Amino acid sequence: MFKHVFYLLLVAASLASNSHADNAKKAIIFDTDMAIDDWLSLLYLEKNSSIDIRAITVSNSGESHCQAGLDNATNLLKLVSDRSVPITCGDDYPLDGYFVFPQPWRLDSDTLSGIDMSHWLQHPSANVQASLHAAELIHQTIINSDQPLTIVAVGPLTNIAQWLQRYPDDQSKVAELIMMGGSYQQGGNIIVPKFTAGHPNTVSEWNYFIDPLATQIVLSSALHKTMVGLDVTNKVRVTHGFADALKLMVSDPAGQFVDRVMDNNRWFIDTGEYYFWDVMAAIVSANPTLCEGPDIALTAVVEKASDTPYLGTSDLTMPASAASGKARQHLNAANAGQVVAASSGQTTKVCMNTRPADVFTEFQTIISQP
Repeated sequence: MFKHVFYLLLVAASLASNSHADNAKKAIIFDTDMAIDDWLSLLYLEKNSSIDIRAITVSNSGESHCQAGLDNATNLLKLVSDRSVPITCGDDYPLDGYFVFPQPWRLDSDTLSGIDMSHWLQHPSANVQASLHAAELIHQTIINSDQPLTIVAVGPLTNIAQWLQRYPDDQSKVAELIMMGGSYQQGGNIIVPKFTAGHPNTVSEWNYFIDPLATQIVLSSALHKTMVGLDVTNKVRVTHGFADALKLMVSDPAGQFVDRVMDNNRWFIDTGEYYFWDVMAAIVSANPTLCEGPDIALTAVVEKASDTPYLGTSDLTMPASAASGKARQHLNAANAGQVVAASSGQTTKVCMNTRPADVFTEFQTIISQP
């Protein structure tokens, strides 16, 4: 109990100490599953002079496991500063269903693609990791904030949905929720050669596929929402030209880490399937003009599976009880998390177009600055 109370006091003190100097900045909660694009997004946000990260919550129903996600987020922040940012985790599993990312992807996320960055860690750690649930940290950060907060969510929406369920009144204090996920017209990205060949889902994006119930809850909320999905991210494909140009620009530890990430993932660039997914959402949070699209009432498909569910992307070791306390059920893998238009209800701005050259220039400029 003492540790819990101490942590809440630390959160409040951290917010108070940062708020006076940063009132002109956009205050952000970064909800992340700490995969490859998340690392770049976190460094972009922390180095951006217009952004003030108030808290980080790890969505460990996604690609990273909890402790690895906490440790990696802490160390990445140490590449940039010794500023205090509270960090914590949410649930290990989606609200319902058994879906997981492929295990090789999770291992890559946990190990930072095998990159040892210990020689870059020049700043002492002022970040505090705690057992406080992600939904609680989101709530505490919101109610202690001196300004409306923007939430940037770039993993499965498990943490965000649980916060909404526990603290629905917080919605009026949130300026915007910017989400990387979903696909409205583009089609899905679940099928990846060598990893998920033969998967029945051709319509969903990974973050929304992993926890479709959470997605449905968030899309139906009254939050001012922006969906940065495959419709727009597929227009910002990472190329060797971009990686080569970035290499010539970076000099500080954060930039050198990003350059090493690019080097270690040249094979990914070779596939032609590496896009600025989460980075695009982070950039939109700082520069909303890079998201162009309509406001649409949306929902996500959450459909119970047949008697013979697809198990290729399932983890049967998950608890038999879902987050609601009801029996966890298999969901239909063929359409789980598919984003479809709703007949009525709350709307979401759907990013459909952007200026790719400006997106890449924005990232290079921020990451390469000392």
